[in-house]
Amino acid sequence: MEHRNDFNGLNMPSLAVGQVVHNLADIIVRKLDRKAFFMVLAKQIRALFHYDRFCINLYDSEREFLNLFTAADGTVVESLSNTRVARDTVAGLAISSRKPVVINDIRSLNLGNDPMPLSSVGLNATIALPLIFNREVIATLHVSFIRQPDNVVEILNFLLELSPVITTFLFALLAEERWEQTRGAHNTRATRGEEASVPALESRLLETPPMQHTMNIATKVAKLNIPVLITGETGTGKSMLARWLHHNSPRHGENFIHVNCPALVTSLFESEMFGYAKGAFTGATSKHVGRIEMAQNGTLFLDEIGELGTEMQSKLLQVLEENSFERVGEAVPVGVDIRIISATNRDLVAAMAEERLRRDLYYRLAAVVIHMPALRDRKDDIPLFVEYFIRQLSRQYEIHPPKLPRGVVRALYEHVWPGNIRELRNVVSRILLHTLDSPLSDAFVTETLHMWKDRASPQDNVVQERTNCLNPVPLVTTLKDNEREHILSALRQSGGRISGYGGAAELLGVPRSTLQNKMRKLGINRDFRRG
Repeated sequence: MEHRNDFNGLNMPSLAVGQVVHNLADIIVRKLDRKAFFMVLAKQIRALFHYDRFCINLYDSEREFLNLFTAADGTVVESLSNTRVARDTVAGLAISSRKPVVINDIRSLNLGNDPMPLSSVGLNATIALPLIFNREVIATLHVSFIRQPDNVVEILNFLLELSPVITTFLFALLAEERWEQTRGAHNTRATRGEEASVPALESRLLETPPMQHTMNIATKVAKLNIPVLITGETGTGKSMLARWLHHNSPRHGENFIHVNCPALVTSLFESEMFGYAKGAFTGATSKHVGRIEMAQNGTLFLDEIGELGTEMQSKLLQVLEENSFERVGEAVPVGVDIRIISATNRDLVAAMAEERLRRDLYYRLAAVVIHMPALRDRKDDIPLFVEYFIRQLSRQYEIHPPKLPRGVVRALYEHVWPGNIRELRNVVSRILLHTLDSPLSDAFVTETLHMWKDRASPQDNVVQERTNCLNPVPLVTTLKDNEREHILSALRQSGGRISGYGGAAELLGVPRSTLQNKMRKLGINRDFRRG
């Protein structure tokens, strides 16, 4: 019977890859075992094109042995043992060359004295790909045919694009198996060590009933060495979840490096991310360690990955593919072992369709996607957040935590919160500062919340960073008023602190004395204390 391998109308292999990734991600967060993983993968590939046999071999590099991952799908080859020497096999060719092998006439292939087992059962063509993780071949993937399909090039391109994704999932699954083998001892250590290391805010505010579904997925993928993409509106706590994933992973003892992608300038991307050697350019008076190297053996968090330019995407993808990079001014590759967690408030599917985001980079980053719900969809968490922020900010401002009237709490609960958790924290901050000089009233809270009403719609995927400001700014302002508002915004973000780490002077990039002089001239001390 003749089969057409037309990808079921999916002309682009990239679209087919996306379909497979989606289904693999679904299975990995529900039931992570060899049989389930292989069955889903085989079903997805068979739905895209016909094959007569599909299998994966695990590769033991120390003994140079091949071990069948699970029973193959399709034609059974009884003469093939589950464990065998890799030498003089098609898999061995792929392993030694580290490149795909395409054979259209297996019977004519001379790999040793023994006849090829595949040809003995009528399989005459095969494709073998090495699966490489951290520059090591960990397995080989094989699809075989009675007759080589006419669109073998299209199939090969699809498998080449899919293989890094399969490799990532496969490595995660094998790591999970090793984890299970040592689970007892590990749990004892983790109970004593990890709980203390996880920040109280992340532990408490992420694990509420409305977050149960999200955290069920997060708990399963945290311990896996697998890329995670966190989606959600601005201010929903994506960075908080990223830190939680790191603290609950086997890499928790290493660095968590936060990279704000919108702040990366294309011309400085390599020096910032890869670092540079002494003398690499004018002003490079000493060696500089880049963000990627700082995250070695730990977690690299790429915040707002959707803002990364296409040129920077290509450079990042190269690092992920080769697990190495070169410092600026050096020609020596530096091996890297990091876990990537990324976050975005953008629609990345639309970005790929508009060619603003590379599909191959997306598949590298989005092995598992976790969505952070908006605060309006987890209203039962609002009182918990309010309580936490009151305690946190009261300690920061060195004041006694006030008890909010019932009407105020009700108003906070019923608010739509277009700025999500970030907006809630800023509003609580403004309320506390107001209580320093004046009694708290329902009218003041209503006025504060009203400032946000026209700034962002609850349906907007992107909430503008203007929501960090607590006072409305007129459409047209004088230079003096604009400067005054800018300083006030920095003071609010710093909790009223002028100097020191995270103080308003540091945020504005000016000396403390300069800021204090400006504040006196603009009368900010008095106005800021009034809220």
